[in-house]
Amino acid sequence: MRCRRPRRRRWVACVIALLTVAVGSTTVAVAAGAYTLEFPALTTSYYEQNGSSGGLFRQGEAAGKAGAQGIVILDFGRPAEVGSGYGTMGFGGSFISLPAIIGGVESFIRAYYHYAPVGLTLDVAVGTNNSCGTGQPCGARICGCTNEPASFYAFGGAWAFAVEELGSWALDYRAAGGFSDVVRVVAADDAEPAYDPGYRNTYELLAGYAITVGGPQPAMVDYGSAERQWTNAQLLQVAYGFRPDVPMPQVYYSSQANEWADLLLYAKRARHLNMTIFGVLAGGDPAAAYSEMLTAAERVTQQRAIAWLSTLTS
Repeated sequence: MRCRRPRRRRWVACVIALLTVAVGSTTVAVAAGAYTLEFPALTTSYYEQNGSSGGLFRQGEAAGKAGAQGIVILDFGRPAEVGSGYGTMGFGGSFISLPAIIGGVESFIRAYYHYAPVGLTLDVAVGTNNSCGTGQPCGARICGCTNEPASFYAFGGAWAFAVEELGSWALDYRAAGGFSDVVRVVAADDAEPAYDPGYRNTYELLAGYAITVGGPQPAMVDYGSAERQWTNAQLLQVAYGFRPDVPMPQVYYSSQANEWADLLLYAKRARHLNMTIFGVLAGGDPAAAYSEMLTAAERVTQQRAIAWLSTLTS
């Protein structure tokens, strides 16, 4: 099955079908309307402390041995620029250059291919976020943290080039090694309104990414939250507005599923758009987070399954 790219709504439906086939699910009894949920395979995503190729190789090995399928997010931290080079400030507090990120993701994919059972499909999301640190919200444009990019728009373009390069590399590596598994490389952004109430930085990064890829692929996964520090129009722009954008709500509490349901309702009523939820980033109870988000989405859009489910760990 292949997805042609006419109108967005048909393309999204096709992608959801592909993802549902790729995930591999187990039926569990969860109260969500009058039907039994198809509970997708749970994966482990990572807050990256640094760009260590060895560490990322071990993460890929663990994902392969666990038979991970669906999505794994590798969150490298907030955007940064040192000298003339882009990168991120990793969760260990040090700068990770974009070449180091590319090398680390290649190590993850290489290990996954070698250790995974045959015939699996995994989306590896190269992640950043719009935060300059806990308790340090952004202003109207510049967050005020060290080593910020001079242009978030240009950073988004550089991130797109890196993701596209990794996607091509993954295809070549698969072909050269004769692997039956499929690894697709996408982008991701933990976009949270509280960290950028002025919205400008987040918008510019996503716009730079979108104009560079020039279409719906590689996707940009929004695995953030939907508090109302941003308007509904701004939240919808981040989650579904640019062509690559797909939402994977962060659902650590029941209230977060309800906030996303409010956004779905806004999209339907104000924009005549049935927004598809592509995944759930869960907190302590993945089954509860998944069922809460799907129940909330089903009430608004009649969505009957969500393709991705993951948790984040250090």
